[in-house]
Amino acid sequence: MATEECLPGAQALLRHLPDIGYFAKDHEGRFTAGNATFLAIAGCKSESQLVGKTDFEIWPRFLADYYVKDDARVMESGTPLVNKVELILRRGRSPDWFATTKVPLLGPAGEVNGIEGVCRYLRKARSPAEPVLTLSPAIDYIMENYARKIDVPALAALVSLSVKQFERRFKQEYGAVPVQYILRIRLEAARQLLASTRLSIAQIGRETGFYDNSHFTHQFHKFSGISPKAFRESHAVPAG
Repeated sequence: MATEECLPGAQALLRHLPDIGYFAKDHEGRFTAGNATFLAIAGCKSESQLVGKTDFEIWPRFLADYYVKDDARVMESGTPLVNKVELILRRGRSPDWFATTKVPLLGPAGEVNGIEGVCRYLRKARSPAEPVLTLSPAIDYIMENYARKIDVPALAALVSLSVKQFERRFKQEYGAVPVQYILRIRLEAARQLLASTRLSIAQIGRETGFYDNSHFTHQFHKFSGISPKAFRESHAVPAG
């Protein structure tokens, strides 16, 4: 593993950014680096506890499957994944929501040797030095109320923007319009409940903002590629 002293300048800088998790993985999906923020997210006390492990040794399997597929797409296409909203569920802790960016990690000859990325809390306290115009009140509202009906004009009003300005700025920052973003949050929450609880599928749909079970099933299948029932059967932790 490269030490901090021999990392390129940009990577060394990322190791010290507050509230930003930095990580790198090799082509086989093994972690090769992680800064202090990412180690805390992953529940590791030191970098040596992270290096050499895969996502399957850090996160619940239903999330690791998801992360590994994204890694493969980035490495195969060479196209960065920018500000993707993700759920990170640390063992024994409540879920947190992050915006994750991943890029190919290139070798001396331009070959893809893995990926590196950063993730930032969507609800972490912002620095006073950040611009006054921020979407954080809208993000906080979505995170607290995604199970309810959310009105986009009301979100825009929270940050003193017109609906068009709000939607344009939101898409620039998060890569999706607010309605798509809210749907993603709801489906991620549903995945987590399906894999970690024994609530009925209909109840999970209601608790994550889907009041029509057929609509929930349709959207979940479109998002995950399988039905809620099939997802639970393949990802739920066995009882006992």
